Amino acid sequence: MKPKPEELTNNLSYGQMTVLNLQSESVNVRGAAEAADYLYRMAAGSLKRFATYFDLENGTARSVYITQQSVTVALKSKA
Repeated sequence: MKPKPEELTNNLSYGQMTVLNLQSESVNVRGAAEAADYLYRMAAGSLKRFATYFDLENGTARSVYITQQSVTVALKSKA
């Protein structure tokens, strides 16, 4: 996602930006769809990814799948 200029100058959450109309509603729809899919797959025991990045402007998305290497890299980057 490419942040809008107003998103770079504040520390608002996505929810707060939505209330202020600083974020496209389609981002929320896509995020909700991804979250619902994560929950469904988790409940079904078939969840194989732990992060998904999407760019609505370019129409692209990629997920990070659950592997020992990818989880280790993600945990190290948060430390």
